Amino acid sequence: MPPRVPRVADRPNIEYRHICMVRENLADLPQHSLPAGYTARPFAPGDRATWLRIWRASETFETIRPSHFDESFGDDPGAMIRRAMFLVSPAGKDVGTITAWYEKRYLRRPWGRIHWVAVLPNHRGRGLSRGMMTLAMNRLRALGHRRAMLATQTTRIPAIRTYLRFGFVPALTDAGSADAWRLVAGHVDHPALKGL
Repeated sequence: MPPRVPRVADRPNIEYRHICMVRENLADLPQHSLPAGYTARPFAPGDRATWLRIWRASETFETIRPSHFDESFGDDPGAMIRRAMFLVSPAGKDVGTITAWYEKRYLRRPWGRIHWVAVLPNHRGRGLSRGMMTLAMNRLRALGHRRAMLATQTTRIPAIRTYLRFGFVPALTDAGSADAWRLVAGHVDHPALKGL
């Protein structure tokens, strides 16, 4: 299959703002398999470099530095083996990553967290994110989490669509978050975004 060229819709003309999403329970999770030939493997010692390579090749909105990994996961490196995974292509190459992480106190409660989701550009558009989200959400539930949250940006419209399909809804914690979600609603038609 030839490499996929990102569509214009992948980079919408929208202000870059941070937003959060929540799923209040982990019942009735959508279940999607990875496409044929793709598999997942757990994070292993030494995979920090793999994570950085995937993120540097995938990210178009900011420069990924080693400190991004260290600040996100450095307090609990052992948890990465249980919580982080890599997407492996039919050719045996690591082409994506997702982490079933945690937040000890988001909105004054503990939450599971979908964290740092990336797929290399030439593997996008094949339904990989649905399979990756299934794996990560199932992992959160298996680890005892009762609810999940995630942080993303208004510019990540394809990712937001996937998160909405998995039952996440906007976290409207203040006027600024409502304003940011109204920007998204101009690009995404979903019941959870009506009436913002």
